[in-house]
Amino acid sequence: MNLSISGLPALIVQIGFIVVFSAPVWLAAKLVGAAHPTLLRAAFSLILGAIGAALSLAVGGGYALLLAPLAFLLAFKFVLGTSFLGSIGLALAALLGYAAMVHFIGTGFSVSGHGPGPIAV
Repeated sequence: MNLSISGLPALIVQIGFIVVFSAPVWLAAKLVGAAHPTLLRAAFSLILGAIGAALSLAVGGGYALLLAPLAFLLAFKFVLGTSFLGSIGLALAALLGYAAMVHFIGTGFSVSGHGPGPIAV
């Protein structure tokens, strides 16, 4: 199965993914009473958290399993304006939002077919 999207439709799809993945964080920020609960800041906190997680993987090696969640918690704390305990609550509430998305939306998608065969070298 091959899928190719380019140009303006690709940009629209990318923006859609950013909004879909930022929405649970945005709603969770409103629930925990963050100082700056906007969708744009939620997306920015996810981007910063992902960068921090990637850096922790590059620098920390095996300790990245401990440092990557900390990167997201610190991004939530400083970008969305919560306390450290608030960022933990925000992360847990967002996790529940992601679980609900997978439960309700994820079952509507299925991928079947055969992938590429063995690669000849």
